[in-house]
Amino acid sequence: MESTGETRDLPVLTHIVEFYDENGHTPDPSDITEACGFDDKETVQRALRALQHEEPPFIKGLQTVLTGDAIGIGAPTGHARRVVGAWPTPDALADRIIAALNDAADNEPDEVKKGKLHRAAAAVAGVGRDILTDVTAQVITKGMYGG
Repeated sequence: MESTGETRDLPVLTHIVEFYDENGHTPDPSDITEACGFDDKETVQRALRALQHEEPPFIKGLQTVLTGDAIGIGAPTGHARRVVGAWPTPDALADRIIAALNDAADNEPDEVKKGKLHRAAAAVAGVGRDILTDVTAQVITKGMYGG
Protein backbone atom coordinates (compact mmCIF):
# COMPACT_ATOMS: atom_id res chain seq x y z
CA MET A 1 0.00 0.00 0.00
CA GLU A 2 1.25 3.44 -0.90
CA SER A 3 1.79 5.96 1.89
CA THR A 4 -0.55 8.93 1.61
CA GLY A 5 0.71 10.83 4.62
CA GLU A 6 3.27 12.98 2.83
CA THR A 7 1.65 13.26 -0.59
CA ARG A 8 -2.01 13.73 0.35
CA ASP A 9 -2.76 14.24 4.03
CA LEU A 10 0.09 16.54 5.05
CA PRO A 11 -0.44 19.06 2.22
CA VAL A 12 -4.17 19.18 3.04
CA LEU A 13 -3.47 19.60 6.76
CA THR A 14 -0.84 22.26 6.14
CA HIS A 15 -3.23 24.25 3.96
CA ILE A 16 -6.00 24.00 6.56
CA VAL A 17 -3.73 25.26 9.37
CA GLU A 18 -2.25 28.08 7.29
CA PHE A 19 -5.64 29.17 5.99
CA TYR A 20 -7.15 29.06 9.49
CA ASP A 21 -4.28 31.14 10.90
CA GLU A 22 -4.65 33.75 8.16
CA ASN A 23 -8.46 33.94 7.97
CA GLY A 24 -9.88 32.72 11.28
CA HIS A 25 -11.93 29.99 9.59
CA THR A 26 -11.21 26.88 7.61
CA PRO A 27 -11.20 26.65 3.82
CA ASP A 28 -13.83 24.92 1.72
CA PRO A 29 -12.84 21.48 0.43
CA SER A 30 -12.93 22.78 -3.15
CA ASP A 31 -10.43 25.50 -2.22
CA ILE A 32 -8.12 22.85 -0.77
CA THR A 33 -8.27 20.83 -4.00
CA GLU A 34 -7.09 23.84 -5.97
CA ALA A 35 -4.54 25.09 -3.40
CA CYS A 36 -2.89 21.67 -3.10
CA GLY A 37 -2.90 21.08 -6.86
CA PHE A 38 -4.91 17.86 -6.76
CA ASP A 39 -6.66 16.67 -9.90
CA ASP A 40 -9.90 15.65 -8.21
CA LYS A 41 -11.99 16.53 -5.19
CA GLU A 42 -12.07 12.93 -3.97
CA THR A 43 -8.39 13.12 -3.03
CA VAL A 44 -9.20 15.92 -0.58
CA GLN A 45 -12.28 14.09 0.68
CA ARG A 46 -10.19 11.01 1.50
CA ALA A 47 -7.58 13.17 3.21
CA LEU A 48 -10.20 14.96 5.31
CA ARG A 49 -11.69 11.67 6.47
CA ALA A 50 -8.25 10.37 7.38
CA LEU A 51 -7.36 13.57 9.27
CA GLN A 52 -10.60 13.52 11.23
CA HIS A 53 -10.29 9.87 12.22
CA GLU A 54 -6.66 10.02 13.27
CA GLU A 55 -6.08 9.69 17.01
CA PRO A 56 -5.66 12.29 18.29
CA PRO A 57 -7.65 13.98 15.52
CA PHE A 58 -6.12 16.67 13.35
CA ILE A 59 -9.41 18.51 12.77
CA LYS A 60 -12.32 18.96 15.14
CA GLY A 61 -14.95 17.60 12.80
CA LEU A 62 -16.50 17.53 9.39
CA GLN A 63 -19.91 18.58 8.22
CA THR A 64 -20.97 16.06 5.61
CA VAL A 65 -23.82 15.53 3.21
CA LEU A 66 -25.63 12.20 2.67
CA THR A 67 -22.98 11.03 0.22
CA GLY A 68 -20.37 11.35 2.97
CA ASP A 69 -18.60 14.24 1.27
CA ALA A 70 -17.33 16.95 3.58
CA ILE A 71 -18.79 20.39 2.99
CA GLY A 72 -17.47 22.01 6.17
CA ILE A 73 -14.24 21.50 8.07
CA GLY A 74 -13.74 22.00 11.80
CA ALA A 75 -10.84 23.95 13.23
CA PRO A 76 -7.39 22.36 13.29
CA THR A 77 -6.38 20.89 16.65
CA GLY A 78 -3.22 21.59 18.60
CA HIS A 79 -1.95 18.23 17.39
CA ALA A 80 -2.37 19.43 13.80
CA ARG A 81 -0.57 22.69 14.52
CA ARG A 82 2.38 20.87 16.07
CA VAL A 83 2.66 18.43 13.16
CA VAL A 84 2.86 21.21 10.55
CA GLY A 85 5.20 23.31 12.69
CA ALA A 86 2.77 26.08 13.62
CA TRP A 87 3.22 25.33 17.34
CA PRO A 88 6.57 24.66 18.90
CA THR A 89 7.55 21.28 20.23
CA PRO A 90 10.26 20.86 22.86
CA ASP A 91 12.44 18.94 20.39
CA ALA A 92 12.04 21.59 17.68
CA LEU A 93 12.91 24.39 20.11
CA ALA A 94 15.97 22.51 21.34
CA ASP A 95 17.10 22.06 17.72
CA ARG A 96 16.55 25.77 17.04
CA ILE A 97 18.62 26.75 20.09
CA ILE A 98 21.46 24.46 19.02
CA ALA A 99 21.31 25.85 15.47
CA ALA A 100 21.27 29.42 16.82
CA LEU A 101 24.37 28.74 18.93
CA ASN A 102 26.16 27.30 15.90
CA ASP A 103 25.10 30.25 13.72
CA ALA A 104 26.28 32.70 16.37
CA ALA A 105 29.61 30.88 16.52
CA ASP A 106 29.99 30.91 12.75
CA ASN A 107 29.39 34.67 12.66
CA GLU A 108 31.52 35.55 15.69
CA PRO A 109 34.77 37.32 14.75
CA ASP A 110 36.37 36.81 18.19
CA GLU A 111 38.01 33.36 18.14
CA VAL A 112 37.65 32.89 21.92
CA LYS A 113 33.91 33.62 21.85
CA LYS A 114 33.54 31.52 18.69
CA GLY A 115 35.10 28.55 20.45
CA LYS A 116 32.88 28.98 23.51
CA LEU A 117 29.75 29.15 21.36
CA HIS A 118 30.72 26.02 19.42
CA ARG A 119 31.46 24.17 22.68
CA ALA A 120 28.12 25.30 24.11
CA ALA A 121 26.29 24.03 21.02
CA ALA A 122 28.15 20.72 21.19
CA ALA A 123 27.37 20.33 24.90
CA VAL A 124 23.68 21.07 24.39
CA ALA A 125 23.53 18.74 21.37
CA GLY A 126 25.02 15.95 23.46
CA VAL A 127 23.89 15.15 26.97
CA GLY A 128 22.42 18.60 27.50
CA ARG A 129 19.84 18.22 24.70
CA ASP A 130 17.59 16.03 26.86
CA ILE A 131 17.74 18.59 29.65
CA LEU A 132 17.09 21.44 27.21
CA THR A 133 14.11 19.55 25.78
CA ASP A 134 12.66 19.08 29.27
CA VAL A 135 13.17 22.76 30.08
CA THR A 136 11.58 23.96 26.84
CA ALA A 137 8.62 21.64 27.46
CA GLN A 138 8.11 23.34 30.82
CA VAL A 139 8.42 26.80 29.26
CA ILE A 140 5.89 25.93 26.54
CA THR A 141 3.46 24.49 29.08
CA LYS A 142 3.76 27.46 31.41
CA GLY A 143 3.43 29.91 28.54
CA MET A 144 0.31 28.23 27.18
CA TYR A 145 -1.40 27.44 30.44
CA GLY A 146 -0.07 30.15 32.76
CA GLY A 147 1.46 27.51 35.03
